[in-house]
Amino acid sequence: MKVLLMIAVAVLIAVSSPVAAQQRGQQTTNEEEQRFKQSKAAQERVAAAMAIAKPDLVQEAQYLCTWQGPQRPAELRQQARLPAIPDHQIEPVRIFDNLYYIGFNDVGAWALTTSEGIILFDSLNTPEEAEKVLISGMQKVGLDPKQIKYVILGHGHFDHFGGAPYLQRTYKARVAMGAPDWDLIARPTAANAPQQQRNRELPTRDIAVTGEQTVTLGDTTVTMILTPGHTPGSIAIIFPIKERGRQYSALILNGGFTVSDRKQFDTLKRVIDVAKKQKTAALLQSHPGMVGDTLAAMDTRRKNPAAPNPFFYEETRFARYMNIVTECAEARLLASGS
Repeated sequence: MKVLLMIAVAVLIAVSSPVAAQQRGQQTTNEEEQRFKQSKAAQERVAAAMAIAKPDLVQEAQYLCTWQGPQRPAELRQQARLPAIPDHQIEPVRIFDNLYYIGFNDVGAWALTTSEGIILFDSLNTPEEAEKVLISGMQKVGLDPKQIKYVILGHGHFDHFGGAPYLQRTYKARVAMGAPDWDLIARPTAANAPQQQRNRELPTRDIAVTGEQTVTLGDTTVTMILTPGHTPGSIAIIFPIKERGRQYSALILNGGFTVSDRKQFDTLKRVIDVAKKQKTAALLQSHPGMVGDTLAAMDTRRKNPAAPNPFFYEETRFARYMNIVTECAEARLLASGS
């Protein structure tokens, strides 16, 4: 009996150890990847996406048509067991005539100028970063923080909402987020969560996005669409941009690539339909590197603003880009049996 007990304890330790857990996670990952590669139906959709891509959108299709979809570069490095690239602040950059990126190499916020003030998309990790990175970055590119009227949060993770309490408190900014994510952030954090998350300050509940709704500030209307997936309250954001004086729209998919069932897939298609109707010509993310080498593209904008804008796709090419998004999302669904 003693020998059996020792064996049982040894097995329990092996199964519950971090190394064993990592191995099980890696095994699951490998199985999902193989299912994706071996699914005839999924690979037909991948082939359709690559046909749409032609030569000019091949890189975008390669980012999109993987078994797990677009991922943050930090996550991909972790999966590949490569050392992490330290987060560092980057120079703020003007992406379009009325849009600026401010923040870090891994996560940032967007400042959209309007005729009656500024709308921010996301707010960095903490109140301190909002003050020392976001506000100082705005000032560096000539934006007045006192003009901040709205902060729209893509989803309820602290690297998106963390700076919002400071912006509410200091500039009386209105804050919008998906209704389910207001509930999400109010829940107690896990005891083993990083200290930064356990000690987080929460924004005061304000505008709750429950479906498809808009916010208007002066000459600018922003469309927000609830897209559950990455979090229960992730939202897609469609808003006007100006490129060399001409108006188009841009789309930020906050986790919208995460489609685990047909209902979420239909929501993604709805977002894309709305985006196409609003003359959308750019796909953006608050995490550089998820949909291409955006850090390099930002560097191009800094060094030579007069050069062709790598973030601008024009309407017809963008529509093809979104068709690739759809094909790749359906490929993942088919591989999972959905």
